Amino acid sequence: MMRFDELLRNLDKSTMVGVEIGPFYSPVAPKAHGWKTTVIDFQDGEALRAAARNHKVEAIRKRADQIEDVDIVWSGEPLDTLALSRKPGGYDFFIASHVIEHTPDLVSFLQQVSRLLRPGGIVSLAVPDMRKCFDVLKPTTGIREVLTAYREKRTRHTPETLFEARACSVNRNGVGSWLAGSKAPLSFTGNFDHAWGCYQADIANLDGPYVDAHAWFFTPASFELLVLELRQMGLISLAITSLEESHGSEFIVQLKVAPVAKMSSADFDAKRLELSQRQIAELAQELFGSGNPPMPARTIYIEVPVHIEVPVHPPILSTKAVALLLASRVKRKALSLVGMA
Repeated sequence: MMRFDELLRNLDKSTMVGVEIGPFYSPVAPKAHGWKTTVIDFQDGEALRAAARNHKVEAIRKRADQIEDVDIVWSGEPLDTLALSRKPGGYDFFIASHVIEHTPDLVSFLQQVSRLLRPGGIVSLAVPDMRKCFDVLKPTTGIREVLTAYREKRTRHTPETLFEARACSVNRNGVGSWLAGSKAPLSFTGNFDHAWGCYQADIANLDGPYVDAHAWFFTPASFELLVLELRQMGLISLAITSLEESHGSEFIVQLKVAPVAKMSSADFDAKRLELSQRQIAELAQELFGSGNPPMPARTIYIEVPVHIEVPVHPPILSTKAVALLLASRVKRKALSLVGMA
């Protein structure tokens, strides 16, 4: 199935109204094709078209005229407040292609999306697959980081997020995304010392201009695990209805607004274990194939503790006698440790 077909699965332009955020030059549900879509972006349509016409990538320049007029210019306000001010009755679908990984606070983003949808509303996401893009060597996003961002109610990326983006992004032969199974060599894209210098500048100027970055890194299983955990906590009311991997550098997820039904501890832990192990296997398979990862040769040193007691009485008069006694005791202790005494 083509990616647009996957994103539009279960959506009906004749009966549904929806929101698409950040479509730029590649709208999934364009108004020009009859979709009743409210477009949200960080600039108005004319500014986006001008940016596309001057873009360094020729394919984007050629598609500048496909950029639609923007209905809501977004400056970081709650999405549900903006969208519902335009249509108080709510929406039937929400589409975001390569957006969720940029959000400083992932939980608040999903909560806002849920609130702007009607009961049963559908969320269609295209999510970068970290195994097949410049994020591959970064740590997989886990619940700890997501909860920290939510507790802090972040509206911008931390200096640490920006450091990671500059220092840890990679490429294969100069390309930042690739097909599954690529064996082209990996190289770091940025310079570590430069990233460190930028980090120090960032922490000295926390109120500087907003800088964008990928904050969250997913394999299909790790994304499913995060949704499972957030739903079990009662933090989101979205449930995954489909997740499709592609041969390219993304996967497509559909979620549905649904009441939270807390799983039993046994079922929840079983699913968590399955997904936790699967996410490790997904990364290992992409990086190393079916074989074991190459491991450098190592010398392993084992220290054997030996407790030696030298009696004061009877007195030992010669240094030679002391040495012989110590040697015999060390030998007996060593033999006892290996079961030969």
